[in-house]
Amino acid sequence: MVSIKETGASLKASCKVNLGYPYHLNDSPAEHLAALQAQFQSGAAPTPDMLEEKVAKMFGKPAALWCPTGTMAQGIAGRIYAERSGNNTVIFHPTSHLLLHEEDGYSAAHGLAAKVVGKWREPMSADMLDGDAACAFVEVPERQSGGLLPTWDDLSALKARAADLGLPLHMDGARVWSTRPYYDNRSYAEIVDGFSSIYVSFYKDIGAPVGAALIGDEDFIEEAKIWRKRLGGTLVDASYYIADTLRLLDKRLAQMPGFIEVAKRLGQAVEAIEGVSVSPNPPQVNMFHVMLPVNASVAEQARDIVAEKTGIWIANRFWAYEGDGVCAMEVMVGEKIAALPQEDFIGAVKLLAEEAQRLAG
Repeated sequence: MVSIKETGASLKASCKVNLGYPYHLNDSPAEHLAALQAQFQSGAAPTPDMLEEKVAKMFGKPAALWCPTGTMAQGIAGRIYAERSGNNTVIFHPTSHLLLHEEDGYSAAHGLAAKVVGKWREPMSADMLDGDAACAFVEVPERQSGGLLPTWDDLSALKARAADLGLPLHMDGARVWSTRPYYDNRSYAEIVDGFSSIYVSFYKDIGAPVGAALIGDEDFIEEAKIWRKRLGGTLVDASYYIADTLRLLDKRLAQMPGFIEVAKRLGQAVEAIEGVSVSPNPPQVNMFHVMLPVNASVAEQARDIVAEKTGIWIANRFWAYEGDGVCAMEVMVGEKIAALPQEDFIGAVKLLAEEAQRLAG
């Protein structure tokens, strides 16, 4: 068994089960390449427009644009709305990926200013919007709040308020793929109706190596194409990425309801463990947070002990944005967690809670 004193990377590599990213089975680069080789040998390479047309139709919008990263796609969206309105202010929720994970690219690269509204673990609501902004970014679901979603009535009110203000809504829909069951299996097109543009990720839930799409009206996408080129995102040949995305998209969407049911069962079982809680409770999508009453450093030490004792690497990192005395372990249900016996996962979380409590004194 690997010593707890070894580096986290070595310990992670030694585990028989790795529940961190990527979230699906058969997801190594070699396995992606083998599947792509078979796909390319069987026929013509797919083109970006095939994927763009597919997702535009899924979301009920006229056009879409493939981008190599979501960071690029969302920066472009904010910039377009700022240039159109002559106002560089964008409304963000405090959990926005652009505020937390992109080195302030919205400001440094695009000259945008953030107006932050709302509270952690509460979705953005209609009363948080005002007309003194270029647009509002709404993450659906909110990753940093454990996959939290507004109710359908609240989402509808948000759309109506934005329409009254003449304020464009942009959806950070990186994980929008998991929202249909919560919204009574409404179509993606109905869910995003009222949003001027949408970003979706192809590598998070879907499991493609890279890639995103920006979706909206034709004139919006034509402007986005110019900015993608200016920012170096027009690749000479993106067919490998496009092919892998098309190979996986329908498969993952078919699996998604099952992943969500697994998340709900795991959430219910985790909630019964002393010393932790689940947020949101019950889970609303295929992810949730396990809340620990310790700082992230203690949680990471406890995780490493769990890995050594059980052979399960339970999480890559622990979010600690809400204060020093609490952190969140993100549970993202894909093929790997779905394939793991529930008792193994629950046993690992129980041990994590016990070790965290012991280490915290």
